[in-house]
Amino acid sequence: MDFLPLDDPRWRELEHRGWSNGCRCHLDPTAPFVPDELAKLAVDPSDFERLSSLWPYLCSEGTTWAAAYGAVPYFVDFARRLPAEQRAEYLIVLGLIVVHSCAEAGTSFEIKTFVERPYRRAVSDAFSLLMETLAVETDTAKLRYLLGSAAALRGHLRLAAVLQDLDAVYGDCPKCGESVYPQELQEASK
Repeated sequence: MDFLPLDDPRWRELEHRGWSNGCRCHLDPTAPFVPDELAKLAVDPSDFERLSSLWPYLCSEGTTWAAAYGAVPYFVDFARRLPAEQRAEYLIVLGLIVVHSCAEAGTSFEIKTFVERPYRRAVSDAFSLLMETLAVETDTAKLRYLLGSAAALRGHLRLAAVLQDLDAVYGDCPKCGESVYPQELQEASK
C-alpha cells in the first residue's frame, strides 16, 4: 500500500482539529501530531484507546480534516493486520471520514494531491476487509456503523449518514408539533 511516510515534512501541511499552519493551535495544546500517533498505532494496531483519542481530531462534528486523508491508508493497513473480529473501529472511522468529507470547504479540509492517490486506493482496498468484518460482527451498534461504512465506500453517502446517525433520527409530529423518536428506532439502533 502507498503511504505518506511518517517522517515526511508535508504532514505539517495536513491540518486537523487543533492543528493549523504547521503547529498546534493555542486553543488545544494537547492536539496530537498525527504521524506520531500513527507510528504508535503501527507498533500496536490494537491500541483502541489511542485510536479513540486520535480519530476525533481527524473527523468530527460532520467535518473531515485534511490529515484524515493521509491517515486512511494507515488505518486500512492496521485493520488488515488485525483479525476480522477486531477491525470494526478502524473501518467505522473510515466510513465517517468518507461520509463527512468536505474537501471543497477550504484548504483545512481538502485532499492534498500528495495524499489523494493513496487515500483513494486505501478506500477501495478497505471494502473486502469490511465484508470480512461484517461476517463476524455481532454487536448491533458496530454492525450499524459498519453498514454505514459499506454504504459510504460504495458512494451512497446519504444512506451512510442515516445509518451512522440512526440513533439521532427524529422529527416533529405534524399534528401536535411534539418531537417524535419512534420506540422501534430507539431499540433497533442499540
